[in-house]
Amino acid sequence: MKQLLVIIGTGLIGCSFAKGARAQGLFDHIVGIEPDVACAEEVRSLGIVDEIATEVISSADAVLIASPSDTIAEWVIRLSGHSGILFDVGSVKSGILDAIRESLGELPARFVPCHPIAGSERQGPVAADANLFVERKVVITPHSAINSGALASVAGWWQQLGARVQQMEAPLHDRMLALTSHLPHLVAFAYLQQIDTEHLDFAGGGFRDFTRIGASDAALWSAIFELNKTPLLQALDDLEMSLSEIRHAVDTGDLDQVRRIILTAQQKRSELSPLDQRGR
Repeated sequence: MKQLLVIIGTGLIGCSFAKGARAQGLFDHIVGIEPDVACAEEVRSLGIVDEIATEVISSADAVLIASPSDTIAEWVIRLSGHSGILFDVGSVKSGILDAIRESLGELPARFVPCHPIAGSERQGPVAADANLFVERKVVITPHSAINSGALASVAGWWQQLGARVQQMEAPLHDRMLALTSHLPHLVAFAYLQQIDTEHLDFAGGGFRDFTRIGASDAALWSAIFELNKTPLLQALDDLEMSLSEIRHAVDTGDLDQVRRIILTAQQKRSELSPLDQRGR
């Protein structure tokens, strides 16, 4: 029986999943939904999808919602009666799940909330990579109404794309990601406000490493900040305390404390896996 996948949103993550799924033979036919006409044509011409549609096909076996985080709840609500498996790739979970519950009263049983912790500062289908998820973690945040078969299917798809799947409660996921992903982006965006064109002639490797994520999409990240506001602001409060500590040590000439802070940072950085240290 022909297996049909619909992908809503043809950016980096959606297209990378499509390429990986095609390489692994997970689906026989892949349909993309993309309102941007130029992007839609690019995705089709690259062979990432077999066709472009304007509506989710009712007979689809699975629907990947890879649109911006602030649109995911709307799509799940709209597709709550769809017979296929719904799964998303949003980097915030609680805000999305709360919005769905508020509208529907409960979460659709065939909806599997996911977050692949993988990406790139490069955007769009041209940056798509069938191996993007290899050895990367994909967090699934199951809910009480979830269909066990749908959960097993989605976990299996990610694993066949090479990902390491972990289940986690949504609030814990959001606190973790506020600290490890959302806060670093916020800091990079804030830091770059100080940089003028004349500074760039003096930018070395440290500047490039630190500011790489500063090239990320503005609409995407402003939506993430809003959806995960409370955990993000708590993480920012903690960072401000750490900055005050090192500022005081530098200001008072307490070089021993400065070294202790640096050594602690070095130790934590060294605990990253070799793959993560490549900054992918």
